[in-house]
Amino acid sequence: MNKKIIPRGKYELIHNPGDDFKELVYWMNDKESHIPPYFIPVLALLGTCFAIEGYINMVGQQVDPDWSKFERGHITLKDRLERIYSRINKTLICGNGIWQNVLEIFKIRIEIVHPTYRNQEEIRTEAIPDIFDIVKKKYPQSKSREILENAIDTLLKDTDLNHLKDIGKIEGYSGPIR
Repeated sequence: MNKKIIPRGKYELIHNPGDDFKELVYWMNDKESHIPPYFIPVLALLGTCFAIEGYINMVGQQVDPDWSKFERGHITLKDRLERIYSRINKTLICGNGIWQNVLEIFKIRIEIVHPTYRNQEEIRTEAIPDIFDIVKKKYPQSKSREILENAIDTLLKDTDLNHLKDIGKIEGYSGPIR
């Protein structure tokens, strides 16, 4: 059963950008990519973060009539999740499991887009690991995809919004996209 996302305010959301970023993560798992190999795991991780954030915002609009007021300004991902879980009267567990993994990759996302520069002589090492190397080792694109799928499945299952899983496949901004 396909349902439109319930409108909250002036505009009706009929497209979840998180679904587009989910497709990017799937594309990063395609071995035929023309992207430099060192950059593929990083793009997959970033796409995973964007997709998860898109789904969190979509779900937030569904479970919280004041979501758009809450969302103004800098709100951490954990605060967004806590708000959603409080609205559905469930406990958010971040110490282990999928939400711990999600919060960890969001920390890495910050390191990618806001790197801290370190002087190799000051920290007395032969080589400072590059964030791209760290991502490639710890979060290959298949791991990012696994985290993405588990996060979306958990979020939608916990909020009883499974019918919104593939909303981007149903309608886009200008009609069907598939």
